[in-house]
Order: sequence, then structure tokens, then C-alpha cells
Amino acid sequence: MAYALREQPLEAAPWQQLQQLLNACFSRPPRDVFERLVGASHRRQRLWIAAGESGELLGIVMLSPHSKGGHLDNLAVAPQARGQGLGQALVQRLLTDNAATGPAMVSLTTRIPEFFAPLGFQSCGQLADGSTAMLTLLPQAPSRIAH
Repeated sequence: MAYALREQPLEAAPWQQLQQLLNACFSRPPRDVFERLVGASHRRQRLWIAAGESGELLGIVMLSPHSKGGHLDNLAVAPQARGQGLGQALVQRLLTDNAATGPAMVSLTTRIPEFFAPLGFQSCGQLADGSTAMLTLLPQAPSRIAH
């Protein structure tokens, strides 16, 4: 499957497609991921999207910046595009783009820490909801994963 990755300004985000993708990707609680995304969009968040050859939205990842780097939010890959390295490519691009600005850290919380470990994230502990807090330090050359 061919795709193109690019950072997308939130002002020009395809909001209807984002809602459909997030609803398809987050089928169990919390189901208000899109509403949280829209509510948080007034911050300086950064958005990377993967679009298919015909322009369809295949995946997204967001970064909520802070003074020391940022927090990775909302990695989502359309069901038909999973298993092809697209999620890893999106995270890799986010890390590479952020490493270019100098030393930083990127944190995240996840229920699938085994997905993020090969990308340089290390577990920091468990949260009460069962998710794992993870962190990576940049500029660490993110591992290259073929897709």
C-alpha cells in the first residue's frame, strides 16, 4: 500500500475524516477521543497524517509540545492499512522531526508497549487504568523499521 506522510496544520485538518478514523480505531472506552482532540486543538499541537494515493486518510499521530519535547497522542491507523508499517512510519517521522530541533524527550501512554519499544521508548510504569507510561530521549537516532 502506497502512502505519503506529512505534517498537517490543525487549521487545515480533515476533521470529518479524523472523526471517522478515530471512531474506527478506538472501539472501546473512552469513545470520546475525537471530542478530546477537538477540545485540545487550541493548543500548539502538531499533527502528522498518512494519506493514500487517492487522498484517503490512512493514519495520524499527534504531538502535544511542551518545553522539553512533547507527549505523543492519538496514534491511529485505519483498519485496512494496519500491519504494513504505517503506524511505525508515523511515529518515526514524529521522532525524526522533533530530533531535528535538538535534545528533547517524547512521552506517551499506551496499552501496547511492545509496539513502541522497538522505536526507542522505555517503560516508566503502569497507570491505574492498565496503560503503560513510556518515554524516549532525543536526539536518539530512532531505529529504522522497514515498511
